Amino acid sequence: MTDREEILRTPRLRLTTWLPSDLDDLAALHADVEVMRHMTTGPQTRAATRERLETFIDEHRQRDWSKWRVEGASGFLGRAGFGLAHGSGHREVGYLLVRAAWGAGLATELTRALRQWHDDHPEPALAPELRAYVLPGNEASCRVLEKAGFRAVGEEDGQLVFESGRP
Repeated sequence: MTDREEILRTPRLRLTTWLPSDLDDLAALHADVEVMRHMTTGPQTRAATRERLETFIDEHRQRDWSKWRVEGASGFLGRAGFGLAHGSGHREVGYLLVRAAWGAGLATELTRALRQWHDDHPEPALAPELRAYVLPGNEASCRVLEKAGFRAVGEEDGQLVFESGRP
């Protein structure tokens, strides 16, 4: 894969597939202590990020969905997309944005677009509801999910569980 594939576009954002040359951007994002504060992994090393980038590329190649590269007018802004939700039989939505992108409504715009993508691209082997997991204390992500049409449905493994309604 030498060219990026555009996955979706919003008024201010573009999601694309990854290239191996994206490692520097992704490694900087994953090394930022404040950005990673609400991630169960915490900050990651460059080697761990390289493995994660390879996983994103492979997942997209195998199933046409994964976590994708997020860019705005200024360039790289983060990653967002889907994973398999904790063995629950659901897709899980997630996003991680650079600090400069915080507070501008981009996470809500992104999450709404990803929810629509999920509804438009059902995975027959998975439940139709989309899930999201949030560590307690991450009020900003809880608000984003609520604005994007998710509702809290419980707790699993010390995380709050949110779910979209059926399409």
